[in-house]
Amino acid sequence: MKTGIYVPIPHVTAHSARLGEVDAAGRRGLDPGTVDPGYRLALDSVTEAESLGFDIALFAERHLGTDLESWVLAAAVASHTHRITIMPAMNPDFWHPNIAAKMAATLDRVAPGRSAINFVTGWNTAENTFFSTVRPTGEEEKYSRAERYIETMRATWAADADLAAHLEEGEEFTAAPMPLVPAGGPPPFHTVSRSPRGLEMVARCADHWFVDYGTDPERPFAEVLETARVSVERMRERAARYNRTVGFGLSAFVVPAETERAGWDEVARLRAEATARSPELVIPKLGAVGAQLVGPAELIGERVAAYAEIGVDLVLCKYVPEPDALPRLASVLARDPAVARR
Repeated sequence: MKTGIYVPIPHVTAHSARLGEVDAAGRRGLDPGTVDPGYRLALDSVTEAESLGFDIALFAERHLGTDLESWVLAAAVASHTHRITIMPAMNPDFWHPNIAAKMAATLDRVAPGRSAINFVTGWNTAENTFFSTVRPTGEEEKYSRAERYIETMRATWAADADLAAHLEEGEEFTAAPMPLVPAGGPPPFHTVSRSPRGLEMVARCADHWFVDYGTDPERPFAEVLETARVSVERMRERAARYNRTVGFGLSAFVVPAETERAGWDEVARLRAEATARSPELVIPKLGAVGAQLVGPAELIGERVAAYAEIGVDLVLCKYVPEPDALPRLASVLARDPAVARR
């Protein structure tokens, strides 16, 4: 079982005093010679996570608002790391795949063999209207385009003529005529989708899928786990139709507390605060509490072990970026034997 973190940035992270400083600083200019607080928080978080044994750091993508651009931020932070995998997010609506392949190959030069891609196919009307000219007319067009996009990136990394030949003449994308081969091989694509056509894209193209465990945090954990188990089995069956295997990740908001009740009280407090600050971001910030990694360390460890039993091999953690948060999170996850044995 591998573990990772969502790098704390305003649009996906529950509020803390330091994150408030980051958001406020992002709304004004910087004096020459100063360091941006958002960059400093990301750098401190990832280097600390690496020292504590976390395996992967996800840099979420958000072009609107005060978030720093994910690939630029990831590359800047990566230069200060030695072991942890760096995973910036990418929505195919905003980048040409040959440029994306070049960006990924460049990141690999900064962190050889330590990169991955969080491939995002979601739609934000304001963001896509302002930053993209892509306007899919439906699910089939959207996900067919996403599949061609991944194929094009892989063909560009490999300069694979046979693979490039699958991209028909006159199509939107064509593989670049020179290899940009990453040191550790093609970076894996981690993605999430819930629609039938999106799940087909995952089965055909993705390397890792974030499992579906439902959205209701008040269900009994046994039901949550069963939902996740069924989603894993169905994805395995889908991927097998293409002679492929897919890894399984769990995106979870982890809330350690002395008791389970105290943990859920903290979730309620965070939800109320997020609703008051930015109602549209409650789901990005707190939706992952549905995985129910909330409460005492022993309980969280047992539940992580239960997810491992059904095939989950990565727990990617959201958390409140307080000063002692990462050491506490690492201690909690170490209660799971699957994590401790790595």
